[in-house]
Amino acid sequence: MIPNPLSVVDLSFNKSDRKRDSFMLKGALAKHGFDAWRHCFTGVGRTSGEKRSFMLEYYCVNPQLAEDEPVFAEDGRKPSYLCVRAVVLGEGGSVLNRYFTWDATSTGEEMDLLISAEDCFLSETRTMGRIEVGPQDREKDSDRYPDVGRIVWDLRIDKRIAFNLGYTTSGPLRSTYIMNAFWHTEGMKTCYSGTIVWNGEEYQVEADSSDGIADKVWGKDPGDKWAFVGCSDLISKKRGKLSNSAFTFGQGMRIQVGPIDTLDEAIGGVYLEGDTYEFNFSKVWTLTQNRVKIKKKSNWVLFSMIEETPTTRVRAKILISEQSIKRTLIETPSGDRRKILYAGRGKAELILERKKISLRNKWTWEKEDILKGDNVYVSYMDKKSR
Repeated sequence: MIPNPLSVVDLSFNKSDRKRDSFMLKGALAKHGFDAWRHCFTGVGRTSGEKRSFMLEYYCVNPQLAEDEPVFAEDGRKPSYLCVRAVVLGEGGSVLNRYFTWDATSTGEEMDLLISAEDCFLSETRTMGRIEVGPQDREKDSDRYPDVGRIVWDLRIDKRIAFNLGYTTSGPLRSTYIMNAFWHTEGMKTCYSGTIVWNGEEYQVEADSSDGIADKVWGKDPGDKWAFVGCSDLISKKRGKLSNSAFTFGQGMRIQVGPIDTLDEAIGGVYLEGDTYEFNFSKVWTLTQNRVKIKKKSNWVLFSMIEETPTTRVRAKILISEQSIKRTLIETPSGDRRKILYAGRGKAELILERKKISLRNKWTWEKEDILKGDNVYVSYMDKKSR
């Protein structure tokens, strides 16, 4: 077999690093920074039999600016609070928010703790919580309280595959604040188990069918144009249903140094039963190139991307229903108010290719596999959605 001289890609993104999942709002970020953990998963209604996807988020902002009540971005003020958010994805779903002061919030690493406030708790291995929003909350501020309802959850978390960006999110680079936002996916494939009760309907979440993904993003500013997509519910044309596979991609983590601006760069990877396809522009030796487009067509939103290195390529299309999208407000550390959009139950097709040498001594792209994703999670924001 002829060795491939272009095989220089570091195939090591599946490296767990819980330090990158820890609370990051220290130093300069304590008074101008945000930190957000996101957990996406699917459950089945006990009585209805309905399959429903959920997203839980713990969003932190500016703890050093704390007051006796949550501080919101109004009258020129910078926000300061913990927001625990539950998004019930799909048609007829809802967005439920609960806000805490920093006096009511604990952070740390004791007993695996990431963050907790009253009866809302998050660690690497478990999350519990309750959010209840009444009509009076919505009447007071419909942006901060988009929907009325009640949700309670108790879930165990088992993170199986990580997507680690390497030096890009390491301690030395984080301390320079060279990026507006950092991203780490400790649970590119995550198995959740437990229950979640929404407006009286109990959903059972089973590890083997939860189709979960867990990541976090933090920094000085979440930006106003970005997208994240992820899926761990995959079928291979060659192998059938996959049990140890996932993909995730992110766009919009901005680095600005002189003329360098990575706003339109995408980064991500595919883990296929032990094989890896990584597309990481921060690993400059991989010579990663990409093209990403987001189009709206009638009642659908289409994400299309091509990610390529000299040896590997993925062509991906992700389709989500406009009716399944849920919208809510986020407040940036500087006090800007922006809309963020969430969706679940998306459909994906990924064509995986590797460059190989032919009998005629020419390098050509050969199709390795075609993957179908049946439960893709998406969160995104562009300037048009503000």
